[in-house]
Amino acid sequence: MSDTEKKLPVGQEEVNRPGREEIDWSLYGRAAEAIRSQIAQYGTAEDQPAPVDEPLKAPRTGESEARKTAEEQTEAAAPASAVSANSDRMSKWSEYQKTYYTRPASVPTPEPPVTPPDPPAEDSKEDEPEEQPRRRSTGTGITVLVAILYAVSVLAIAFVTATLGWRWANDMLALNKQELSVSVTIKSGETIHEVAEKLEDYGLVENPFLFELFAAVTNKADNITSGTYKLNTNMDFNALINNMSNNSAAREEVEITIPEGFTVQEIFELLEIKGACTVEQLTQSAMNDEFAYSFLSGLERKDINWLEGYLFPDTYKFYKDGDAKVALSKMLYNYSTKFDSECKTRAERLGYSQREIMIVASIIEKETDGSDQENIASVIYNRLQTSGETAGRLQMDSTIQYGLAERKETLTEADLKLESPYNTYLYTGLPVGPICNPGMESIQAALYPNSTDYYFFMLGNDNTHHFFSTYSEFLDFRDSVQAEQEGGEEEGAEQTNE
Repeated sequence: MSDTEKKLPVGQEEVNRPGREEIDWSLYGRAAEAIRSQIAQYGTAEDQPAPVDEPLKAPRTGESEARKTAEEQTEAAAPASAVSANSDRMSKWSEYQKTYYTRPASVPTPEPPVTPPDPPAEDSKEDEPEEQPRRRSTGTGITVLVAILYAVSVLAIAFVTATLGWRWANDMLALNKQELSVSVTIKSGETIHEVAEKLEDYGLVENPFLFELFAAVTNKADNITSGTYKLNTNMDFNALINNMSNNSAAREEVEITIPEGFTVQEIFELLEIKGACTVEQLTQSAMNDEFAYSFLSGLERKDINWLEGYLFPDTYKFYKDGDAKVALSKMLYNYSTKFDSECKTRAERLGYSQREIMIVASIIEKETDGSDQENIASVIYNRLQTSGETAGRLQMDSTIQYGLAERKETLTEADLKLESPYNTYLYTGLPVGPICNPGMESIQAALYPNSTDYYFFMLGNDNTHHFFSTYSEFLDFRDSVQAEQEGGEEEGAEQTNE
């Protein structure tokens, strides 16, 4: 039986294995060529830098499939010996892959060689233990000194701050101050800085800057009003400011009685003497400030006399060193309440304006002896009649006196010819304005005069006025008065000679 006829065990079939000469060695040549290409591309493992966290590159798809096909065909066709030889080759191939194809995950960077320190000389070994402790001791000493200085500085700052804070608190809250009560005058136009320094001068505050700062922060600096105030060291900063404001209970007042018949100029001088306001302040207010009263409407402000007749004489309480406008307004308001609607109605019935009534009342005030206002009023109204004894001229000495620079005891012939709108000897009718500020009795007399035929009156030796209907009666009485005065003078001279 031939070899071909030999029977194989059941379940096995003969496998045709190619001989060595039938193996396609071109596949191995391609594989080797691929390996050489990879080696030429990447170089050896020592020459290539190791990538960080980069996956290994797989062989290209075509080469992998070619190698796989060659291996399968070889295993299928080669005999056992060929398979063994092929296995050896594959082992070498794996070796080559591990060696030349597979890239290491990372290549450690070589570190520079560490140069060991030179051994110290024997002299330095001997000196080193002494130098090191000295160096540490000096550094520690400086650190301790700095710490001590810092602590002392902090304590000093804290002490100064606490001391100043305590003193400022005492000053602001008026604590632990010596009892003191003074009168402080704040003038118009003074700044908060000047006020603070003045309070320091009087001993009411210790730190004027702190007081000024307090006034600015609390926005109360504008509340301070000119005037004289009774202040004491029991008042804190807030109380001091409140007590230097308008309508303060600590504000000092002066009581002034303005007599009937005082002129505007005389009233201003009296207020200055009593300490309410200065003449300059009152003059400026009279000429510049607005006073909303109908009886002043239309009056020309040539001088302070435009207020004549309306500063009602009375007893007032004015703030010491107070506001001039407030003082004037107080007197004007008082007049407005006195000359009420009844007075206005009565003036209309008489046929005179309110201002004309005040001119008549001012002349009565200057001419009266204090008990004859109604009779003098009748003389004035009678003389205003153009058909009367004086042909419409008042012929009142008091009006001429008002036009003079200074009052005289007796008028001269030259005074009677003075060119002035107040010369009632030259001009008929009433003068241009009141000649003083009359009281209520004179105003009432001007509104309710006696009904008489008197045209003349004269002060007798008994210090009372005597009234006459005719000029001849007046001349006879004047001669008798002069004779009595001359006789009295002669008797006095004889007694002196004896």
